Amino acid sequence: MEFGFDHIHYVCADVKAFAEYFQNVFDAEIIRYDEDFKGSPNAAIRVGRLMIFARGIRPEETPDSVGPELVQGLDHFGFGVPDVEAAVEWLREKGAEIMVEPVRRGIGGRMIAYVRGPGNIRIELCENPSAH
Repeated sequence: MEFGFDHIHYVCADVKAFAEYFQNVFDAEIIRYDEDFKGSPNAAIRVGRLMIFARGIRPEETPDSVGPELVQGLDHFGFGVPDVEAAVEWLREKGAEIMVEPVRRGIGGRMIAYVRGPGNIRIELCENPSAH
């Protein structure tokens, strides 16, 4: 059996703002937006070959009261880029908030940086010369 990556799925308070953030900052394509799919807004967003699905909080659900600003069960996700420093500058010009400036402390000494996304999610940029 072979497994391949398919998508990342987030539950967030404002799906439209979430999708628009990725569209505006990462030049993502909003593949689908549905105001009411199974009881909440939903979006499918494509960034390069990465699919991100987002859905809103359903009426019967209660957001995390212990850590409402935290994304439970997910630390971050990473985009591979050929040049982290150039990517950070490009994202900064588009209004992205840089949480961690480029630094060579990733696995194997790779250059990394972190961007704060919607809902306080962390998006890592990882040095990957073969990224396209």
